[in-house]
Amino acid sequence: MRLLSGVFACLGAAHALAGSAGFAGIAASADSAETASDNPAGMARLDKPSSTLSLMQATGFGTFEVDEGRTTTSGGDPDNDLNPVMIPQAYYVRPLSDTLHAGISLTIPSGFGSEYGSDWAGRYYTDSYSLVYVAVTPALSWRINEQWSVGASVGINYISSQSEVAINTLTPGAGDGKLEADLDGVGTNFSLSLLWEMTEKTRFGLVYTSESTTDIDGDLKFRNTGPVIGGLLERGILPDDIEVEQVMPQRIIGGVYHELDSGAFIVADIAWVEFSQFGANSISLDGETLHVEDSGFNNFWAGTLGYGFPANGGLRYTLDTFYVQAPVDDGKRSLAMPLDRMWGVGAGVQVEYASGKAMEFNLHLVDFGKSPVDTGPSAARGRVVGETEHPYAVIVSGAYHF
Repeated sequence: MRLLSGVFACLGAAHALAGSAGFAGIAASADSAETASDNPAGMARLDKPSSTLSLMQATGFGTFEVDEGRTTTSGGDPDNDLNPVMIPQAYYVRPLSDTLHAGISLTIPSGFGSEYGSDWAGRYYTDSYSLVYVAVTPALSWRINEQWSVGASVGINYISSQSEVAINTLTPGAGDGKLEADLDGVGTNFSLSLLWEMTEKTRFGLVYTSESTTDIDGDLKFRNTGPVIGGLLERGILPDDIEVEQVMPQRIIGGVYHELDSGAFIVADIAWVEFSQFGANSISLDGETLHVEDSGFNNFWAGTLGYGFPANGGLRYTLDTFYVQAPVDDGKRSLAMPLDRMWGVGAGVQVEYASGKAMEFNLHLVDFGKSPVDTGPSAARGRVVGETEHPYAVIVSGAYHF
């Protein structure tokens, strides 16, 4: 559905912003098992085994509308699936000694997708597309002294990509063909992190995550190709095996946590993502490699700001906001990944029980941008122009800390 592209694409690329149920206080909060993924150095602050299970559900209201006056292909608007997206995640931290902690997390650090249907005006560019990362990340932290802790982790990333696109068979009356690709693979990256507890009430966090390059491969499947393309397939001119070198970019996030005398606290994060390196670095078709010179994406910044305050009965309330720069210029935006700038506001409540366990609930309202697209003219695929109307989403998330 378009929501995956509109909401979770930028969040996933920034990684840390989608790491927890709330969207602020990622790098320096270090107060739950989520720090195993957000900032492994923060595990040094947890004095007993800790676990967190979280679930995020997002429902979008955006619909892509084709500009009929400028679009040259028939079919009109795509299907707009507004079904919610759900993302589960899990974290665990265990002290090994007074200075050494270990942790592990199972997360979905990035997701991109679109689902348009097979008979809309842009079918020759994309019917559907998904690119999903699932990461298992073991981590270690070491407390140097009362103020300084360091951490490291290794991400084991499974990548799955599925796509469908209609083919103009160039044969009158033959109808459209279909090209399907189903690829997957496993890659790795690493993170190095730091936590400086300047005082008991103020701490700073910094996390660097390396680039990850993964070879994903699979088969190309052609259906209803017509006599022209079918003849090329029969003679072996068109390939049916594909391998893509997929790059997940490096990123840096820094943050601060400060507790006020009243018990309230302020958190903030800033993240930089080298998104210009994201995407396919090379494509191999039946063993012949083609290098991709320009992904069309830009590096971008993202930031968060949050405020929390305690109340009676073990309650804690939070407010937060975030902003993500557009990772692509309007003229280079694609129909498969129509990414735009994004901002959101949210509120949450946490209930802590006498046993030390806690439940957390958050609600966020997000504007993920109109994402205007102009494919430009193409003899075989036509020109498609349009943008997203009502580009809003509601994200409901919760976490159980135990």
